Amino acid sequence: MSDHSVLDPLIQVAIYRLMLTLYNQGITEIHMGGLMRILGVADTVASQHDEDRVIMDEDFARYMHQMTQPRYHDQPLH
Repeated sequence: MSDHSVLDPLIQVAIYRLMLTLYNQGITEIHMGGLMRILGVADTVASQHDEDRVIMDEDFARYMHQMTQPRYHDQPLH
């Protein structure tokens, strides 16, 4: 991966699904570098996100619910 600022889409999906699982278990704050390491992202990439924390709230859960609903192939996401 030449540009570390853009993660592979499959990694992004895995991160979002894990975040939603953690949120559903009552965890509302996530350390991104640690989460990326759990998913097997290389330490050199994950370490760039060691200071990043994400606070998950009801808006996050609502967004994730919308993202996982079936939709038509030409229906835009926003």
